[in-house]
Parts: sequence; structure tokens; C-alpha cells
Amino acid sequence: MRTHELSTGALPLLAAGYLRGPRGVSRLVVGTDFSLRSEFALARALRLPLGQGGVFCVMHADPAPDGHDGPAGAVPGARCLRKAVASVCRRLRNRVDVDVHEELRQGDPVEATSTVANELRAELVVVGRPLVTYPVRELAEDSLVRRMVRRLGASVLVVVPHPVRPYARPLVAVDFSRESRRALELMMRLCPSSAPVDVLHVVDTREEETALRAAGAPTERWLLLRQERERAARAALGRFLAPYREAGRELEVRVRSGEPAEGILAEAAERGSDLLALAMSGSEALTPLTEAVLARAGCDVLVGRHAAPVS
Repeated sequence: MRTHELSTGALPLLAAGYLRGPRGVSRLVVGTDFSLRSEFALARALRLPLGQGGVFCVMHADPAPDGHDGPAGAVPGARCLRKAVASVCRRLRNRVDVDVHEELRQGDPVEATSTVANELRAELVVVGRPLVTYPVRELAEDSLVRRMVRRLGASVLVVVPHPVRPYARPLVAVDFSRESRRALELMMRLCPSSAPVDVLHVVDTREEETALRAAGAPTERWLLLRQERERAARAALGRFLAPYREAGRELEVRVRSGEPAEGILAEAAERGSDLLALAMSGSEALTPLTEAVLARAGCDVLVGRHAAPVS
């Protein structure tokens, strides 16, 4: 079914009929390098709801062998990939409507994943990320996860802990943009309909507060500014979420003030969120907020992109 791309920002972007119930993901790619984090990613992908007639693709990219480009360097990867795909087929043996694909590529993993995702028109790519170590550091420039988020045109689910159950306490950070709506709707497709969804907007008044302090304004002035902005944000969230509440979805409004990444991470920690979603524009190359959250989040992170129209 073709996605309806509506021009009115207050209306949902989903295909007609979605609000009657979740339909899962139709085309899914799981990247693996056979490490423990990849096993977590594969286990999580198998817990996600799959739509009727879906495609579940497991892929591995071997670096090109030094000095030659023959098949010898890909043999170990092929054997491990075959075992992983066989395990997926066993888990999905009752889903005869789901096609399980095996993709073995050579070359850079990010470029290979991008190619496979484009070929399959993937809605979601699932990859693993190592656990956060302390002191927390920013993602390295050559970090695989960082490059995946920047390069891929599909939404990306970055899996951190071992999955033990379906998502039960998701949190989505929104800025009222089209991409934010995409992230919210994709999250609702990945979570059980009974799971309450926390929807957060972080009000960033740091520049205005700094200007007021520099002008010698009393403390009450910038506190009033923050309160007014938070009140306006709650009203905007109410309008933003109205279509989903009318459909019976349980959504909780959360508003914080301060630096966005810090606010998002703090809210996730306080709520015990097991999935944190945020949006990114398809044309965005540098993603400081997204990368800050990815580097420090203790739960899975969903980076939602607005789906390109099918030609």
C-alpha cells in the first residue's frame, strides 16, 4: 500500500487503515559481523512484528581481501551467515508469508548495507552497538554505527542490551517536524499497541536566558520565559498527538527544558525506557544530537527517517 504523504503537518503520514492497529515492518535488514552485539541485534529483529508478505534479510559484508578479489576471503563469512539464516528460518517457520533473504557482500560494511537496503527498499535496518563504557566518550569518526546513521537512507534501529521481551516503555523525542511524526509512527508500529508511549519535547531556551542575564534581567524574567515556552510546548504536543489519541493510543506528554540531548537522555533514564526514538532528515549529514544520544543511551535507539515515496 502506498504511503499517503499529506501536506498538512498536523495529520498523520501513515497508510490508510493503520490507526485500526499496528501492522509491523514489511522489509527489514539485519546487519551482522557475528559478534555478540550482532547476535543481540538479530535477536531483537526476530522480536519485532513483521507485516504480511514481509522480507527479513540477514546480511554480512566481508572486507575485500588484500591483494586479490577472489571468493576465498568470503568463505568463513558465508558459512557463518548461512548458519545465522538457518536459525532465522527456524524461528520464522510458522510465518510462511515471510521471505528470509541471505546477502553476502564484499567491501565496506556501511556501503554494502546501504546498497542492500536500497535494493530491498528496506523500511528498517537493525544493527548492534557495544555497551556504553565509562567515562562516556563520543562516537569515533570511523564508528560503524555513526557512519550507518549518516549514510543510510532507511530508518536505523541500534540495539544495545540483550532483548528479553517486546518493547514495553518506549520514549520518542519530537520537535513537531515531519520527520518527528515519522519516528513516532514507526515506533508505534514496532511496539505492542498496549505499550504506553512517552512523547517528549525539550524546550531549549538557553540563548534567550543568556541574553536576559546579560541584560541584567531579574531571575523571575527568565523563569517566566521558560514556563511560557513549556506551556506552549504542551499545547503543541496536544495538537500533534490528537490523531493518535482519537484512535485510542495511550500517549503521555513530557516536556523538559535545557540542552536537547541531555534532556532526552535524562528522561529516558528516569522513565526506564527500553526504546528511545528520534528523527533525522533524509538530507542531514551532520547529526550532533543523534550521535550524542547514540553514544550515551543505555537502551535501544531508533533513528527514524521519513520514507521516500515509491516510484
